Amino acid sequence: PRASRGPVGRGGASRVVSVRAAAGNRLRGKNEYVPTERVASLQNEGAYAVLAAANALEAKGKDIVHLEIGQPGFPSPAHVVDAGVEAITGGKTKYSNPSGIPNLKRAIAEYVTRTRGVATSPAQVVVGPGAKPGLFFPTLALVQPGDEVMYPDPGFPTYRAMIEVAGATPVPVPLRPDGASFDMAAFRSKVSDRTKLIVLNSPANPTGGVMPREDVEEVAAIATSADAWVLSDEIYSRLTYDQSEGATSVYSLPDMKERTVLVDGFSKTYCMTGWRLGWAVMPEALAARTELLAVHSYGCVATFTQEAGVAALEGPQDQVDQMVSEYKRRRDFVVSALNAIDGVECPTPEGAFYAFPDVSSFGMTSKQIANLLLNEGGVAVLPGTDFGANGEGKIRLSYVGDMDTLKEGCARIAKVLGKLSSEDDADDSSKEKKSKDDSSYIITPDSSKGNVGNAMPVIGGGGGGLGANMTWEELDEKVNTYPMDRKFQAIGEGGQSFIDEVVALIEKSLGRSVPSGNVTTRPSKKGKYVAVNVTVRLENGNEVLEVYGALKSCERVKWFL
Repeated sequence: PRASRGPVGRGGASRVVSVRAAAGNRLRGKNEYVPTERVASLQNEGAYAVLAAANALEAKGKDIVHLEIGQPGFPSPAHVVDAGVEAITGGKTKYSNPSGIPNLKRAIAEYVTRTRGVATSPAQVVVGPGAKPGLFFPTLALVQPGDEVMYPDPGFPTYRAMIEVAGATPVPVPLRPDGASFDMAAFRSKVSDRTKLIVLNSPANPTGGVMPREDVEEVAAIATSADAWVLSDEIYSRLTYDQSEGATSVYSLPDMKERTVLVDGFSKTYCMTGWRLGWAVMPEALAARTELLAVHSYGCVATFTQEAGVAALEGPQDQVDQMVSEYKRRRDFVVSALNAIDGVECPTPEGAFYAFPDVSSFGMTSKQIANLLLNEGGVAVLPGTDFGANGEGKIRLSYVGDMDTLKEGCARIAKVLGKLSSEDDADDSSKEKKSKDDSSYIITPDSSKGNVGNAMPVIGGGGGGLGANMTWEELDEKVNTYPMDRKFQAIGEGGQSFIDEVVALIEKSLGRSVPSGNVTTRPSKKGKYVAVNVTVRLENGNEVLEVYGALKSCERVKWFL
């Protein structure tokens, strides 16, 4: 009854306003929406943003080669399509159980038992519209404010998003140079008594890396010692190329079944991205709570879609085997073509369908390289920073397209990057490349605009969008959430002495030490210069300016970002 909530009129209105204020979801004025804290830092996936930009160029008549989206280039298997159509014509279009129809849950449990070697029951299975609910909902059910969640950086953007929405503290962990696994020294250093959940992804997006068994075993041991859960994203589990045993699942290790959430689905293995069908396996008590989140969000998954999933798991697997063989052929071509480009270094991915080459030698940010390739070369790729701060200097390519598409795309990449100066004088070349992306900061000792250390320059971009005619402080307040991890790169001569000086400058500017695992280096092609990459956790925007100021003041630093 209305009376039980308080009086109507001005008093009641005041109560409503105070409740809104307490929730942090006020309307300022008439039209301005103020997001709550739990969603204020959410950002779109970079893949969708690049796809939209590419589509806009295509609408203007520009020919674009799409290498940005992880969309399998094969159709859904015919027997899967037939099962879905038969289910629709047979009337299987009603509500279903929120955790999944019994025959699909049974098929998934049998599949997991067979492929992971661990007895699994249907009661452990929760089916969802895609694999993302299997990532998001268990995280909501496991962590809360004060807890820390470790996850790979670079890594799938949903990881950080789900951690922040759950109110926990994201703890990004850098990867080793080939992207196959965590930098295990950095991983060990970041475990704390507040670690509640560890996110794994092997084979990985964006690197295509497959974690060595010994690293998976060490993560399992650390999780057990810390009494932490492990969320293992294994959506690419069937897509491995050079390991006879495939990727090691942490779920399959002794005593890990009771502290692991295993996430998988149908999109990548069975080319069913548009069907929206995934699943998660977890201890029964957690599954029951996760099912309640399903009840109160999407309700249930379409029954006919689930029938198609049964057909995928229980039907012929020939198409999967053929697809993996073809992806391996495409991978080998792409890696070879990229490594033939002067200034590009591309590790060979052992799984998934992504290449993650290092393009840092060109003296541009990942975002600038991606923009240049799209606008000048007509080829869409993703900047490595779409997957976290530690993706700086990298770009992601998907090799799901047919060979003709991949050949054309790699040829365009080679043409564009071949035009860039390969000289080691990054100080001069950075001036020219600064104009490629006005939303990124490339600052050199003699070409920076404004007074670094006091106030950053006004951002250009006269279109009136985000960043137009804004100071650094104004933009920082709108787009950044602290604390945050950020990678700084400095280039100069001097070998180890230069590396030590850069680290010392950053440590002095921040007033704290930098873990050795957060420092990586790479010599330039001709060996004259060395690039020093330092990842630090920043507490506020002023610390960005302090680091920039310190690097700008160093005469040995020829270029930095």
